This record gives sequence, structure tokens and C-alpha cells, in this order.
Amino acid sequence: MGNGQLSITMLGTGSPRPDLERSGPAQVLFIDDLPILIDCGEGTTAQLMKADIPPQNIKHLFFTHLHSDHFFGYGQFLLGGWGLGRRELTIIGPKGIKEFHETLVRMFYDDISYRTSLGRPGNGVLDVKFIEIDQPGRVEVDIPAQVIAAEMVHNVPTFGYRFQTDEQAVVFSGDTAPTPAIIELARNADILVQDAGLAQTAVYRNTKSVELQNIWDNLQKEHCTPAQAGEIAQKACVKTLVLTHFLPNIDEEETYQEAACTFNGEIIVGRDLHVIPVAQAITKQY
Repeated sequence: MGNGQLSITMLGTGSPRPDLERSGPAQVLFIDDLPILIDCGEGTTAQLMKADIPPQNIKHLFFTHLHSDHFFGYGQFLLGGWGLGRRELTIIGPKGIKEFHETLVRMFYDDISYRTSLGRPGNGVLDVKFIEIDQPGRVEVDIPAQVIAAEMVHNVPTFGYRFQTDEQAVVFSGDTAPTPAIIELARNADILVQDAGLAQTAVYRNTKSVELQNIWDNLQKEHCTPAQAGEIAQKACVKTLVLTHFLPNIDEEETYQEAACTFNGEIIVGRDLHVIPVAQAITKQY
């Protein structure tokens, strides 16, 4: 393990629902100056640029799972970052990521071929490396941290990740219902970035639609409420809980208070482009 300083930039804190305030799910973990992208939702490349993180500097991308909202931004990231000068890329995630990438490259084969015909090397788009995960455990990847993957409870194969240096640990849950696996993965972590996708909105709270009610009921099997996220953080003894993956128009104060009922550590209701140093002591942000 390395002894690098960790920090997080919340690029996108949204959900599958289009939202002007929140981009699709994505975060950057910094180990000192090394940026590592976690998921790649819609708008990720633009969010990187807004955060002053050159997209071409991202050489490692971890996918928690292959739901559309977590990879809608991959095409622009792949081709746009390559166009800006990225010449290597390693992608880590559940089985299926390589096939997804190869399908995308086939779709844009003429585009890529035209650019290479102009003299741009194919490195960084045609030679992408893959580490596909099919079981929990240590992930062997060339970054200065130990990475542990644990399987979450979702309706497709989904992995949470723990990034551990000598001094610090940061955990990303991905999408999940409450499970002992995320508690163990997050044990004594400095920061847990946790799915709280079941934060209430007026649309669901006041709905008389049978369709919407059925959707909401089924979402209970796939995601966490803020209170459940807080309970996970409390049981895991984490220092700071960062809530994310929100539907449009959540009540941030209500979301904070709900999590605070079950967790007595630091709580952050995530917002796009929020930078979180791991050692930062924050008492309240919403």
C-alpha cells in the first residue's frame, strides 16, 4: 500500500432521472495527484473539466456496475479524452465491461479510423486494458493503494470498492440495498460514499399513481434510504458519510436529518463538484 493523501471530487450525484442540478453518477478519487474515476454517468467529461481535472489525465476508471446511468458518459470520456491526448487507459469493473467497450468502438469505428488516418495514434482507445471482476476480493491494479471489491445487493452484478493506503481508506458503495457486505467493506473507513437513492421527493411522497408506487416499492430492494445509509455508516464506524445518487428535487435538509437520526459522525449531502479532503472535519453540509 502507498501512503498517499486521499481526496474526493463528487462529479455527479444524480440518478437515471434527468436533472439540471445533478449530473449522472461519477466521482474522482485522488491519491495525491493521481486521479481515479469511479463510474462515468452522463456529463462526466464536462464535469471533469469544470472541476479543472483534465479528462486525458484519467488513466484508471472503475465501474461499480453496468446500469445506464453509470456509464452514459463513457463514449465522450473515451473518445474525448483520447482526442485531448490520453494514450493509456485501464478499466476495472464487473464482467461485461470489455464487451460494452468493444461494442462502442465498433459503433464509432469509422470515426476512430478517420482520426487515426490523420496521424493520431490509436493508443488510449484501441488498446484499453481491462480487469473484469466476477467475485469479491482484492483487485490487482497498478495504483498506490490496495483495492478491495465486495459484491453489493442490486439487480445486476455490482461491486463496492475500498481504496486503502497506509493512513486512510475511502469506500464507494455503488448502488445497493442494505447488506452486511457494505458494512464490512467500510469498516473504520475515513469516508463512505453511499447510495442514498431513496431520499424522498414530493413526486413519490404525494403520488397517486399505481405505476410510480410500484416503482418506489421495488426500489426498496435496490437502494438505501438516508436512514439506512446512516445505519450502515454507524455500524461500520466510519468517520464521514457522503450521501449520493439522488432523484431530482430532494429536500437536502430532510435528507441530512434522516441520516443524522442513525449516524453520529460527519454527514455530507453530496453536491456536484464538491471537493472533499479526507482529513477535513465537517460538522454539517446540506
